[in-house]
Amino acid sequence: MTKTQTAIKEKRTLFPKSVKNALANKSNILKSGEQNQKLGGFIVKGIWRGLPLYSLTIEERSTCPTTCAHFTDCYGNNMPFAHRFDKGEDLEKRLDLELAELNYKHPFGFVIRLHVLGDFYSVEYVKKWENWLKKYPNLKVFGYTGYKPTDEIKAYAEIGLEILRVRLENPRRFQVRISDGGDAEFSANPIDEGFKGFTCPEQLAKVDNCASCGLCWTTKQNVNFITH
Repeated sequence: MTKTQTAIKEKRTLFPKSVKNALANKSNILKSGEQNQKLGGFIVKGIWRGLPLYSLTIEERSTCPTTCAHFTDCYGNNMPFAHRFDKGEDLEKRLDLELAELNYKHPFGFVIRLHVLGDFYSVEYVKKWENWLKKYPNLKVFGYTGYKPTDEIKAYAEIGLEILRVRLENPRRFQVRISDGGDAEFSANPIDEGFKGFTCPEQLAKVDNCASCGLCWTTKQNVNFITH
């Protein structure tokens, strides 16, 4: 069995030594978008224009549904140097501390990209983000999730429904798209599946980065991605 096959079977990253405990980590776990060429550090377009952008990376597969279209060929397979943080109570404690700091530091607002790797690993974790939206009024969130409200696996569908509920109840503050969601509104799909929507401008080199585009958190149209 190859290393990749083992990682898939054990539902973990291909690079287990890269997974860190959030509370023990010496530097912030919410990284400035300036450290990610694709993201960018300061939003210049869309409904969140003028706000700083941060990101969170947690362990892929261990937090993701096995029904994710890219569970076996996750682009995390090509990111050996990414700093991943382990899911659970320590992660959530550290996030609360850092979100409090950012909420104070950025009175006009700040944006978190969830999750560069990983996903919402439980209903309780989704509710944590809902509570943080209430607790930290300057917080905005965007990202993508493999948890579909229509998943045949009940536990996955429950997470997907919770994510959908939080988005609908927090319009313009919690913009999380359903990955491979098809024609469902606010989805993100592989371009080769032929669904309606726009192709990611960053992948087409029409913009410098996500921060200079803003469509994913501004429009309800579906976005189509060129497969990594």
